[in-house]
Amino acid sequence: MCIRDRSFIDARINDKVDIGFVGGPAWQTLVVPLASGRNRRRQEWAMPHHKYTVDYTTLDPTVQNDILAAFLACHGQMHTFALKDWNDYRARDQVIGQGDGAATPMQLVKVYAFGPARYVRTITLPVERTVRVFQGGAQVPCTVDRLTGLVTPQAPWLAGQDITADFDFNVRVRFSSDFFGFTRDSHVSAHTTVELVEEFGT
Repeated sequence: MCIRDRSFIDARINDKVDIGFVGGPAWQTLVVPLASGRNRRRQEWAMPHHKYTVDYTTLDPTVQNDILAAFLACHGQMHTFALKDWNDYRARDQVIGQGDGAATPMQLVKVYAFGPARYVRTITLPVERTVRVFQGGAQVPCTVDRLTGLVTPQAPWLAGQDITADFDFNVRVRFSSDFFGFTRDSHVSAHTTVELVEEFGT
């Protein structure tokens, strides 16, 4: 049967990875050299795309089966799922908005600052149990949509006061290839390297 509709599978791939986990953001920038010796640069992407190389070594049969099941259930590159990025999975004291006197949903974000420059990353896969929202120094009871990153207060926000949040988060990814293999180390263990790329939306 041909699967035509891609979708997000609400599950996180096994995070028992080994030292050597590689992951980070990539931008796409067009650089055009000029006759003057200078260059002209144009940003091609509005947001970076993250890429990952995940090493699983000395896999016992249970973990090996978990990873194989994820690949087969995702139909290779077809479906997306959640990954814990061990290099960047936590945010603390992030300003996500200002109170407007209503129970307006607020989007979780993580801000990366360098001098006066900032990049604001929209967080769409928060780890629900880790989300803590504050206003005026007090924690605010909220509901969390773990598939969008929206937080909604149980009572209206205090008008004019910053809303901050602490949380952990996952990244939406897919397998980068439609082939997946293991290398046998012994009759009871194996190892593999998983290549993953970030996807936005489903």
